[in-house]
Amino acid sequence: MARRPANGQAPAQFALDVRGLTTSFYVGGKWFPAVRDVSFALKRHETLALVGESGCGKSMTAMSIMGLVPKDAGRVKAEAILFEGQDLARASEAKMREVRGDGISMVFQEPMTSLNPVLTIGFQVSEALRHHRGLSRRDAAARALHILDQVKIPSAKSRFNDYPHQFSGGMRQRVMIAMALACQPKILLADEPTTALDVTIQAQILELLRELKRETGMAMIFITHNLGVVAELADRVAVMYAGQIVEIAEVAELFARPTHPYTEALLRSIPRSDRDTAELYTIPGQVPPITRMPPGCKFADRCAYRLDRCQAEEQQLAPLAKAPAHAVRCWRRTEETQPEMVVVDA
Repeated sequence: MARRPANGQAPAQFALDVRGLTTSFYVGGKWFPAVRDVSFALKRHETLALVGESGCGKSMTAMSIMGLVPKDAGRVKAEAILFEGQDLARASEAKMREVRGDGISMVFQEPMTSLNPVLTIGFQVSEALRHHRGLSRRDAAARALHILDQVKIPSAKSRFNDYPHQFSGGMRQRVMIAMALACQPKILLADEPTTALDVTIQAQILELLRELKRETGMAMIFITHNLGVVAELADRVAVMYAGQIVEIAEVAELFARPTHPYTEALLRSIPRSDRDTAELYTIPGQVPPITRMPPGCKFADRCAYRLDRCQAEEQQLAPLAKAPAHAVRCWRRTEETQPEMVVVDA
């Protein structure tokens, strides 16, 4: 893993450097962390996938980076969130408004409800250009039309003044991507952009993101629970569980050598056409609620490999001796010289 300098600056190869991010919510008179000490670095032009079950903290990590956690309900703390020489963890709301939609953009999870139903799609795409680039209404509209063509909206010129309800789910998702890319951001946060879309449209959206990433050179954080998508799109993968990153590795390495028991279980649970559905593997137990997190490993109660130490003492994310770019949060797997690996055919 790349070394980070002590002066608080992100190395030049990093588009984003997140250090010690914790996001907590006030429940029953106490603060409870939903994202717990998350650290990762996103390289320039890289796609990093955040994967895990629903509720593991993937979307909240992205919302925290963007400064979108409501201040009356939650609080975000971090050692640093470094972007373009700025620490977003200490940025004012005015500064964050400059960054959002310009330097860092986000495609939100639900295309059917994320667009404003009373504004035309042309207005919604051009709004960011007028705000961040100071373009006139006419110039912003011309640029927005070009972007809608770029994301392959059919007959974009004739549909420029249509409203969201006149578009299908897949077309709305393309509009969301056009809005996010309008100002050519350095980083795109894509929060499950293929959720609720059929498999044909999913494939089209993924190919569109790949193509746009090649054309613009942006880096991307792709949030999903679909490991098949991860295998297609990502360069590296960070697996999250109960608000923590439990494993991070290059995508080929993670699929060939899943090391954390949770990662291993996730890969086992992928349906396969060459197996009977009666054999579908499920992970026993449930994710603990944020109000009742166990003191040691958060996955210990569901883990077949747990040690006594796992339930009492929390492990830090540590690189494997034979693969320094592959880090895992597991006492058994980091201490074994020859871990008992279960290689999963993805």
